[in-house]
Amino acid sequence: MENPAKDIHKIFNLIDCAHSPELQKAAIEKYFLPDAGLKYPVFQVERGPGGRDRILKLYQYAGFQLSTHDPLSESRVRWLHIVSPKTKGVITHVVYDKSSHALLLDVTQHLDLIYLPFWKSTSRMLTRLSLEKHGGLQYIAFQEDFMHPDDLAGLLLPPMKTVLQTLLWMVAIFLTVLAMVAQFLGIFAVRKRREDDIKGRRRERRRKNKNGTDTMVSDGTMQEENGKGKEDGQKEGVVARN
Repeated sequence: MENPAKDIHKIFNLIDCAHSPELQKAAIEKYFLPDAGLKYPVFQVERGPGGRDRILKLYQYAGFQLSTHDPLSESRVRWLHIVSPKTKGVITHVVYDKSSHALLLDVTQHLDLIYLPFWKSTSRMLTRLSLEKHGGLQYIAFQEDFMHPDDLAGLLLPPMKTVLQTLLWMVAIFLTVLAMVAQFLGIFAVRKRREDDIKGRRRERRRKNKNGTDTMVSDGTMQEENGKGKEDGQKEGVVARN
């Protein structure tokens, strides 16, 4: 990649949204380093020799046909395109940190599941690409995909997303009540007197700073008035002598 922030849109479409195994294979071999690694919430490929080949297998052997002319490969159809013939990933935001050679992608994935035709699957994912420069071009050395638990659960079973969101909401309420009980018992509780003292000291500092500024302004005004008075007196003396 010459311009990662710009080129990543085309690369993402070739790898994640491609409907041709040949195009996908060519893109992975072109933009991933031979020892690249991949980490997904449910599987990972450690970075090392042959890493790119293992990544390619995850994308294709678990997915695309390797060749349309290979009769044995007809059963190797990408699982995501089986359950969702219309798969679309959209990059909504791109952040490129040139100093650390990192590319961050905010991705929204849309699936039309054949077994739930009236229930759209939409999941959000944050992808971090660690890049390395070779021969003046940037290549993907490691890919990390991060997903919230509800997005991961709702990827292939959208009703689970609502269930998990409700569960997370209930856990948040439980932790809030637990924190209130702990503070009532004096554990990491905010002391009212100490809080008032802190606020009082802040008000005092602001008052002193304000008074100091006013004093400086007043002194400056008095000095200007005294200077003008002296100049007027000198002018009057000159006129009287004349």
